[in-house]
Amino acid sequence: VNRFILISSILVNGAAMGQLLNPAYIFLNVFGLTLVAKLQAENHIRKSGINYTIIRPGGLKNDPPTGNIVMEPEDTLYEGSISRDQVAEVAVESLAYPESSYKVVEIVARPDAPKRAYHDLFGSIVQR
Repeated sequence: VNRFILISSILVNGAAMGQLLNPAYIFLNVFGLTLVAKLQAENHIRKSGINYTIIRPGGLKNDPPTGNIVMEPEDTLYEGSISRDQVAEVAVESLAYPESSYKVVEIVARPDAPKRAYHDLFGSIVQR
């Protein structure tokens, strides 16, 4: 395996972000500490040495895409939603852009967001 794309979730690091009382953080951890497990998986991938992109989408919608993709660095977004189609598109596009390597990105869709090329979206993220 030369490349690993992991779909995770915004708020995966909610405790460190001060979001312990965020309703979404509470809900997603009620059944089996889902976000805690996702954070453990992310940390394992980071330490593995493999070339990765970790994508943390907002709330997933089954509806067709509405709005343009907003991409932010890890531990930045704590609300918002995005269509599953757009999440899949970001995952596939991350394979084509070296700017996405060794990065964690958070994504949501917003109607008022400008349309940006994937090169610009991935290139604007500075990894910590």
